[in-house]
Amino acid sequence: MPERSAATELFSVETPESVTFAYELAGLGSRGVAFALDMLLIGLVWLGEAALGGLVWVVISAVAPAAAPDAAFWILGITTVVAFVTLWAYFVVCEVARGGRTWGKSRMGLRVVRDDGSRVGVLDSVIRNLLRVADMLPGNYAVGMLCILLNAKHKRLGDMAAGTVVVRDGHELSLTFDGGGDAKNVTLARDFLKRRAGLTPAARMQVGAAILRAFGEEPDPAWDEPAIAARLADLSG
Repeated sequence: MPERSAATELFSVETPESVTFAYELAGLGSRGVAFALDMLLIGLVWLGEAALGGLVWVVISAVAPAAAPDAAFWILGITTVVAFVTLWAYFVVCEVARGGRTWGKSRMGLRVVRDDGSRVGVLDSVIRNLLRVADMLPGNYAVGMLCILLNAKHKRLGDMAAGTVVVRDGHELSLTFDGGGDAKNVTLARDFLKRRAGLTPAARMQVGAAILRAFGEEPDPAWDEPAIAARLADLSG
């Protein structure tokens, strides 16, 4: 079960295979900046959508002036719906397709994971982002900020409902290291390579990627688990 270390802002996760590792929790400040960056990008998209709607109205006005008033009403309605879809689809698509990272989170070194440390799924992302409306109440994200400050794992309402948490990317720390003469990362990699045959495919991928990040390397999205294991074998000699 996840647990939090108050001193270091960590929470640990133990897989069914008894492999234990930890994540560094993201704080309110970094999450706020990431959200502001995301909204800046979305705002630029909204401007483009509004400009396109305006262009359509200009064309209709030139071709059929009598239809311009009705066209303005429909164009405004459609543009509003498209803007709404853009807002929610952006977060869901980015979180699911980019391993929990929107553009803003990526720039701030953050990502969303499930409470068990696994990747965010479509339903998880949909739930956490639909409840963003409640987190924004009564204005200026007041409810969400209060929840982040008071919750042990810095969760807003959407995270609580979806079973997700925002962590610092690349800060998974193994808690199973027992010391020894070799460097910590090398020992972790060798231990993983010895035990990987007894792990499930999902656990091999998850833990292997975490150890590779401990070496300061980000797994190539095209890599499968054997490719990650091969790279860890190279790094650990």
